[in-house]
Amino acid sequence: MKKSAVVVITYDGPDNQEFSDWMDGPHYNDVKNTPGIVRARRFKVVAGPPGHRRYLAILETDDIDATLAWRDSPAGQSSQKEANDRGVTNRYSLICEQLYET
Repeated sequence: MKKSAVVVITYDGPDNQEFSDWMDGPHYNDVKNTPGIVRARRFKVVAGPPGHRRYLAILETDDIDATLAWRDSPAGQSSQKEANDRGVTNRYSLICEQLYET
């Protein structure tokens, strides 16, 4: 049975137009084509504790098992390596199952 979840990712990366164009274009096209992903959002963190990450991504999936299987596949690992090669650092991911909604 499919399980919905949210993947929350915080990370650092360059603060320039070239990085943003790649991240919001080719990279998020890959993300949107990831099995299970139904919505992807990216934010720039504007306030937080000292040393906070620069960016936050929220990926909504209707099939977390398929999403995680892709992430761990050669294609998923290649996508993450390309992000690292383009300057993504300090990536931290949380897999979250929903408990409540209003």
